[in-house]
Amino acid sequence: MNQPLIGPGHVGVGGDFARVFDPEDYMTMVNALDEATVVLRAHLVLEEFLNIWAARVTSTEDLFEGGFVPFKTKLFICKNLGFAPEFCDVFDRVNTIRNRYSHRRNYKLEESGLAGLRDAVDALPSPQPLLPCEKFEIYLEGHDASGDRKQLTYTWATADTKKRMALVQVILVLKLVQWMQHTFNARCIKYNLVVWPAGTQ
Repeated sequence: MNQPLIGPGHVGVGGDFARVFDPEDYMTMVNALDEATVVLRAHLVLEEFLNIWAARVTSTEDLFEGGFVPFKTKLFICKNLGFAPEFCDVFDRVNTIRNRYSHRRNYKLEESGLAGLRDAVDALPSPQPLLPCEKFEIYLEGHDASGDRKQLTYTWATADTKKRMALVQVILVLKLVQWMQHTFNARCIKYNLVVWPAGTQ
């Protein structure tokens, strides 16, 4: 499947935030055969947000250039640089889940852990109101391996753990983009989110 259209109204996102809206990341998450793949890819996308934040607020090309900097250290630095504590908490939750998949064979995310992450994401602020995770849908349209045209919609009620993690990630990313753009604007930091209705590209 290709060409994901994410969320109500089906909008495409570009501009400077295109780095965190690479369709390949989201297709990998939606089509993943295991939970670990979803979590690891989501974690990489969140790390890119930390890289963007640290670079922009310090006016550097890449604050973490020159060696490996662990996710937890980046998160700590970004929090000290003004990254919102409520987003830091969610990032820390995702990092904990990611570490469990990385260090425990056959680890499966408990329902309570997923519910806790979902509730934390739903509670995050958003300048533009967004649906809660349980009411959000991911719509995909494209061709399957046989070349047949397919249309798929994933909802919380019908999704397995992998798809639910993807739904949580999408809501988290949408809230992050809005919050970061709003904060950058307030700080007079040039960094633009471009949104356009699907079909007008």
